[in-house]
Amino acid sequence: MPRLQDKIVLITGAAGAIGQVVAAAVAREGGRAVTSDITPGSGIDHKLDVTAESDWLRVMPEVERAHGRLDGVVNAAGVALLATIEDTTFDQWRKVQAVNLDGTFLGCKYPMPLLKRGGGSIVNISSIQGAAAFPRYLVYGTAKAGLIQTTRSFAVDYGRYGIRCNAVLPGTVETPMTYTTLPPDMNREEALRREGELAPMGRVAQPTEIAEVVEFLLSDRASFVTGAQIIADGGAMARCYAYPSIDIEGAP
Repeated sequence: MPRLQDKIVLITGAAGAIGQVVAAAVAREGGRAVTSDITPGSGIDHKLDVTAESDWLRVMPEVERAHGRLDGVVNAAGVALLATIEDTTFDQWRKVQAVNLDGTFLGCKYPMPLLKRGGGSIVNISSIQGAAAFPRYLVYGTAKAGLIQTTRSFAVDYGRYGIRCNAVLPGTVETPMTYTTLPPDMNREEALRREGELAPMGRVAQPTEIAEVVEFLLSDRASFVTGAQIIADGGAMARCYAYPSIDIEGAP
């Protein structure tokens, strides 16, 4: 049987690279992906600005009328900013916090009435930059760190309702958002190659590799996993700094 058979899963940021492949994974595993994004378009069920409480108050009744229940939520909406604190305006700070952190807060809060009916799973897309400091990622990293604590606290408060809440912490993933953070004077292939050097696996991730982790956490196979931070970074967080790979006898 497909792993998400008949499960109704709401996905924010569904027009983004990770949101799209998560929606595809849900459908492939027999579930119904209810897609939302601030930019409506083909394949998007609901226009939703995750930072607007009024949008959540509109969308959740629409989901209830259409499906009658909710089994999962994936908070995938996010924006990045690469800058030092001196080069960051307060408006930029607020925008990044609003989308990445406020949007996740609202994405945990407003689905609650439907999730409490039968339990379910919330998966929040964080980042390894929320667990360790990276150069010029103060604003983004702060938001993603707050998202991790939101995940833990939610898991503690709502586990008794059968609702699980976990965070996925990707390393560098090849997405359009990542492209905006690459050096403008370097071609994309070379820039991604250098990004990949951060990980012992020597490459960046593809969105489908992150979606596989999300799909597991949504499924009943993860029935006793909650409050966790699942790192999917090719080993980048396992070491204190990037260094050249060593040659091991017999390795390919």
